[in-house]
Amino acid sequence: MTSLLQDPIHSNDAVTGTGAIVSGRDNAISPAMPLIDPPVKPLTDGVVLLRPFTLDDVASVTNACQDPGIHRWTLTLPWPYREHHARDWIATHEENRAQGTSGQFAVVDAADDRLLGSLGFDQFDWEISTAIVGYWVAASERNRGVATRALLLGTSWALEELGLSELQLMTLIGNIASERVAQKAAFVMIAEITDHRIATVPDQRFHIKKWKRSARPA
Repeated sequence: MTSLLQDPIHSNDAVTGTGAIVSGRDNAISPAMPLIDPPVKPLTDGVVLLRPFTLDDVASVTNACQDPGIHRWTLTLPWPYREHHARDWIATHEENRAQGTSGQFAVVDAADDRLLGSLGFDQFDWEISTAIVGYWVAASERNRGVATRALLLGTSWALEELGLSELQLMTLIGNIASERVAQKAAFVMIAEITDHRIATVPDQRFHIKKWKRSARPA
């Protein structure tokens, strides 16, 4: 499953996650953007674990991104997808975290560290304490709750430890699997937009559903 609203993999304006989309607003940097601190405790539920990506993950990311299903719902993912795309993307993570602009997690098996997918937070607006979340899951790891587990873990971290007031997520129309993930993670659909714009694809419009989860239940 992949989310359109955010491209946890390559861009701050992507449709991603075998479930979620990245919004298309400008990536303006708010003043005094804080460092995105890593989790206080390991983000795990005993089945999946969220950890930083390393260059050791390049081959696994590259392999996962050969899947047409991820590309169908992740609009800005490069194609053909090569190892240098994964390497260059992972190399940006630490600087982006230090600048307070992005936080990316590898979703791995808690038992053997096998890469299952990706979960990312982008487009932080620190003035109003919001961000956009997106995710994808490798084809061989789907249909066993990986995306839901990862989204629940990451959402709790972002709302509780980072102190965000709200997270948003977007799904392309037709991405039923990702919609179910959003619902299971307590996101509520707030709008259906027929002409959503993404900065990296300026000549196209996309039909999406927009979701949110607030720190306090609506």
